[in-house]
Amino acid sequence: MDDLLRLAGYFPKTLYAVGGCVRDGIAGKKPYDVDLAADVSPDDVIACLKGTEYSVSATSPKLMTLKIRGKRDYEYTAFRTDSYSDRGHEPTEVKRTSEIALDALRRDFTMNAVYYDIIGKKYVDPLGGTEDIKNGVVRMTSERTFCEDGLRLMRLCRQAAETGFSVEEKTMGYAKRNADGIMEISPERIRDELNRILVADLRYGNAGGQTKGIELLEETGVLKIILPELTAGIGMEQRKDYHKYDVFGHILQTVRVAPPSIRLAALMHDIAKPYCKVEYGRYAGHDVEGERIARDVLTGLRYSNAVVKETCFLVRNHMYNLKNDVSDKKLRVFIQKNYRYIDKLVALKKADYEGGGVLEGECPSALRIERLYKEMKEEGVPFTLSELKINGDDLKRIGLEGEKIGSVLNELLVMSASDPKFNDREKLTEYIIKKEKRNAD
Repeated sequence: MDDLLRLAGYFPKTLYAVGGCVRDGIAGKKPYDVDLAADVSPDDVIACLKGTEYSVSATSPKLMTLKIRGKRDYEYTAFRTDSYSDRGHEPTEVKRTSEIALDALRRDFTMNAVYYDIIGKKYVDPLGGTEDIKNGVVRMTSERTFCEDGLRLMRLCRQAAETGFSVEEKTMGYAKRNADGIMEISPERIRDELNRILVADLRYGNAGGQTKGIELLEETGVLKIILPELTAGIGMEQRKDYHKYDVFGHILQTVRVAPPSIRLAALMHDIAKPYCKVEYGRYAGHDVEGERIARDVLTGLRYSNAVVKETCFLVRNHMYNLKNDVSDKKLRVFIQKNYRYIDKLVALKKADYEGGGVLEGECPSALRIERLYKEMKEEGVPFTLSELKINGDDLKRIGLEGEKIGSVLNELLVMSASDPKFNDREKLTEYIIKKEKRNAD
């Protein structure tokens, strides 16, 4: 706070904190980023902070925003009014204003439109946001909130999920009527909001926030637009001896119990069940089809190649060894080959099992994979070629060359999965020499 007071002292007019930091302070939660606003143009801010301990850089001249760096970073925006020609995310026209009430109206929700006079140490609340915060209500600032910016539809769901606030009835009605505005938003921005919804419970410790966020996306109609493959599972019943919920409900429950690192995979894991039911009349094969559908969905949302690869692996293999009848030898090779993903696969299988709402205890096949993986690490099983006690140069000295070197190394790696003692330089060399001699004969 001392840093903010010093900063405010340099301003020619009142400097306000605004947005989430003020909302969090009123709600008794830990504030995160600090946004600032004042009736001072960006050029004047730069001028008044020149030669001080604060550095300033423009982040968007059009939106009149600056980054101010002191003991911490601040986002500054001059009082303004915005105009939109469509329901994209960026305003098409921005104008300065000296009226704090007009600046408040261009914001998304009343809870984010409360201003705190830093030097005067008092709140300025043009739209009644303080009461909404105290009552735990998310209310739009105007009837144009969602018409102006389609991304606010997802922000509504995400912020309600993070804070645990309820959405005011009229606001929900307007969100539903404007749900198609999400189609004007770029895939990258939809992806980023979805990621934040999937960890909504972590921001303020609001248990179940991630599930509430998805439920709100469905209630507003946004989920049907951005992920219709999921909403197709609403009302689609499953075997009662394994599932308490319909397909969509089971996905929600799996996301609810899953650790944050695999919630995207939890959201995707049964994404192909509705497709399989419609196309084949049964759910069998939804893991294979799920890999394909998840890849299409995640690629469309511009997820990185690494995230797509990992998530698709988890979706494809969440049913692996479901009956727990795969031999230890085969399971060891599977674990060795996919060791990078094993911890997350175990977590997904456990969440899927618990998310059914019927079966007790933990997933047997997950526990077995977890146990074997631990044993393999304790035994010193090599998981990569670099961990083998023999390398390509050694094989060249024996007389191997070309592509054969790689195939032989991979063969030795697989053999060491079942017998870690085999990973011995002398044993490996002896095995290759004898094999080459047999092949020559």
